[in-house]
Amino acid sequence: MREAPYILRTAALAAVFVALSACEQGGEPAQEESSSLAQPSSSGTVDVGGYRLSYECRGEGSPVVILEAGLDSDGTSTWGGFMPLLEDAGTRVCAYDRAGTGTSDARPKDAGTPTAALQAEELHSLLEGGRIEPPYVLVPHSYGGLVTRVFADRYRDEVVGFVFEDVSTAWEIDLWPKWDDSAWIDGGQKVDIQATEEQVLEAAALGDLPSIVLSQASYDEEGIPRWAAPIFARQQARLAELGDNLIHLRADGTGHFIHDERPRLVVAAVEAVVTAVRNDEPLPRCPALFEESLGTCLS
Repeated sequence: MREAPYILRTAALAAVFVALSACEQGGEPAQEESSSLAQPSSSGTVDVGGYRLSYECRGEGSPVVILEAGLDSDGTSTWGGFMPLLEDAGTRVCAYDRAGTGTSDARPKDAGTPTAALQAEELHSLLEGGRIEPPYVLVPHSYGGLVTRVFADRYRDEVVGFVFEDVSTAWEIDLWPKWDDSAWIDGGQKVDIQATEEQVLEAAALGDLPSIVLSQASYDEEGIPRWAAPIFARQQARLAELGDNLIHLRADGTGHFIHDERPRLVVAAVEAVVTAVRNDEPLPRCPALFEESLGTCLS
């Protein structure tokens, strides 16, 4: 949850999206005469159970890259300036706003208390309703790591790879209150973080999914005490131990928002995973993908 003390720092990036489909009406997915020939619209909203979530997509191709934002952050703004950079990967890339963030509807109280599992279900409903078909490479940032771990556990046949960007882990949830007792708020609602912790701890390991863990170097962020830095580093290493086809890179000289500070590094990681998926082959060794100037290979 490391964005909590400085959540206001995640200012929305300038919108760079272009209307890619003249068929879109009122922000909803375009309607096609033949479902067999239907093409997903580039943006829209999807009903996920009486409330609608907004999404934006760019490019074409498979696997589809799904970008998941940090706590209380709308994905279309968080990733807005980053998405065009991924188009060079020659695949489709999508971001969305979780319930109560950005232009998505707030989650009704009778829809349940937010947990990673509920948010994973909402994401799956959005992907189905928006005709954003699997397979998926998941790219979570911070709190988004909890949501995507549960998503991959619930929908194992649809997820083919990961790029974790300095994500929250289940092991840090009990650590956080030692210096900050603020609630885990997402989209105006308090997350049941203890239930979320259990859901993530019960999630299956990554196995042979092509996966890259990108970790910041300093953890020198507002509100985080100096003694916590090595603990966070160890938790990132534990995450990297969950996979058999995984690279762990420490992005030297960066903070929590690697995609803002070193966007090309994150792009390179996504491209490497997409290529491994398409070629049905293991990831290359870390030094073959990343120059020493970009970071330190840890596995």
